Amino acid sequence: MAWKGKKMKTKVIKSNKQKIREMTILAMFIAIIAIMGFIPNLGFITIGLISYTIIPIPVLIGGVLLGRKSAIWLGLAFGVVSMIRGATSAGFDYLFIFPWVSVLPRFIFGLVIYDIYRFFLKVIRIRFVALVVSFFILSMIHSLLVLPMLVTAFPIILGNANMGSIVGSEVLAFISDSSSLSASIKLIFGILISNSLIEALLAASIGSIIADRLIAFRLLDTNNMETGEE
Repeated sequence: MAWKGKKMKTKVIKSNKQKIREMTILAMFIAIIAIMGFIPNLGFITIGLISYTIIPIPVLIGGVLLGRKSAIWLGLAFGVVSMIRGATSAGFDYLFIFPWVSVLPRFIFGLVIYDIYRFFLKVIRIRFVALVVSFFILSMIHSLLVLPMLVTAFPIILGNANMGSIVGSEVLAFISDSSSLSASIKLIFGILISNSLIEALLAASIGSIIADRLIAFRLLDTNNMETGEE
């Protein structure tokens, strides 16, 4: 029967052994995220008032290696770790106690990782270059998702004396200066140009190299073509 140029999509049936292996790898990535999140200055490197976040790197690597569903779980793990860490921190990190600041952006981040990578892989056709480009763009998307949500917490902090005492006088003064719409926009763009650009460059350089080697090893080990999850 002719299909007039359309190709049938075949769904890959994974064996129990493959499923167990992927679940084990997923658990390992979640453990890495937790370790990086809770060890001081490992996943969140605090310099001044703002922290540099490199936890997106294992989320990106695990997301492109394991597929869309696993990427979502890794994003959620990142968000939960960030929220727990916020509850035990002061300064700007305390603002991540709010789920819409810590969990929601990371869920969306995990949701788009695999599809954006596959898009650039289809367009560029060179896996390593596709990883570099997609990791850079995804890291910037992560920042664009988090920063506006972070700013939405400013009025809550300013309106609650107990929270204001936790973040500290220096951060509270910074939040007060950035509470207007124009100042908040300048703050977001300022962080994007400085911190977020550095994070994106790290993800594109370090993360893409590791991801490329792991994907190559996985393809060699399974002797299968790279497939996406439906």
